[in-house]
Amino acid sequence: MSYQGHPVIDTDSHIYQFWDLDRSYKPYIDPAYREKFQRFSATARAWTRFPGDSPFPDFVWQAPPSHPMGVYDAFDAPQTDPPDRERGGTPVGAKHRQILRGGREIDPACNWDPTVRLKDMDKAGIDFSAIFPSSSDSFCAISDVGFEAALSGAYNRFMTEYCSGAQGRLLWVAGSVMRDIPESVAQLRHWAEHDENFGGTFISRVCPDGTMLDNPNLHPLFAASQELDLPIWVHGGAQRPPFTPWVDAPNSLYHSVGGMFAMTALIAGGVFDLFPRLRIGLFESFSGWMPYLVEKLDEGYRPGSPQAPYLKRKPSEIVASGQLFCAIEADEGQLEHVVADLGEHPWLFTTDYPHPGTSWPDGLPQITERKGLAESAKINLLEQNAKRFLPRLCR
Repeated sequence: MSYQGHPVIDTDSHIYQFWDLDRSYKPYIDPAYREKFQRFSATARAWTRFPGDSPFPDFVWQAPPSHPMGVYDAFDAPQTDPPDRERGGTPVGAKHRQILRGGREIDPACNWDPTVRLKDMDKAGIDFSAIFPSSSDSFCAISDVGFEAALSGAYNRFMTEYCSGAQGRLLWVAGSVMRDIPESVAQLRHWAEHDENFGGTFISRVCPDGTMLDNPNLHPLFAASQELDLPIWVHGGAQRPPFTPWVDAPNSLYHSVGGMFAMTALIAGGVFDLFPRLRIGLFESFSGWMPYLVEKLDEGYRPGSPQAPYLKRKPSEIVASGQLFCAIEADEGQLEHVVADLGEHPWLFTTDYPHPGTSWPDGLPQITERKGLAESAKINLLEQNAKRFLPRLCR
């Protein structure tokens, strides 16, 4: 493994909790929520059309008008056939595989057996991998914030166990409960102290109430992350809560718009100036739009203006400061352009494994074989930038 003697770091891979929801949550759930989790899990299985299908966009309801009178969560509704879907609930077994482009297969056991993931990392030439949950930000649509927090806490306990035997090669990112920032801060502090494989907290590109990431309610989480020298990871999903603008955009375009939305709020809201040692990364938003947006932000936001009273530096200065990072996908056509325009240092390498659109196992050569990237840019992208973003990798 490694490239030119430098380790390769994948900063965005995933756990598919819904391949087998009970493995990820049931043994770790707060006892007070065991009964509710049983209903939640049973409903998720009923809404699953095939192994590996995510039921969350459909049964975690998206808007109040869509529910029956007197029912605010699908798993609390009287049991009926899920509308407009074929009933599934197929048990997960070794015979099931996720088929990727080109007929490649990923064993779903990677979602609960870290040895399977490590073998796939070896095949792809990846030394270290940071892991996000999948679709868990949709749990902000659950009416009971306490249950959302219980699901988040259970997942965190699952992940600390999952990564414990990987010789430091796996790092995990905690989901946040953006409706309960004190709980998110408490989880952040606990795992920062108790698990060296913990990489920090991720937030959605927009708050559950629709406000942008300049919302001061998030400041305690930003302050604690800065204090602990851990980054904030900004990630999100398309066409499910919490929604960023242009919900009906194609998936890849939606992600890019979400990244622009998040970056604009964080810069114009003065987050990088209020927390000058905080590092924030934008994930699964791609990168080709960034030079354009930085130019337009420089034109539109003056430091200390009535529109941006907490902004102290030009947006381009913030991007150049090393506080803001952006994850790229290995096959992006604009990669040489963004590196030439904004420098070698904001970019993070990702595979999105094991999602269907993953570059696995070809992501590394898609970077190393590019003729238009300098060797220094390749090394920064594959290793050095990730170490700046997450200094824990250097331990």
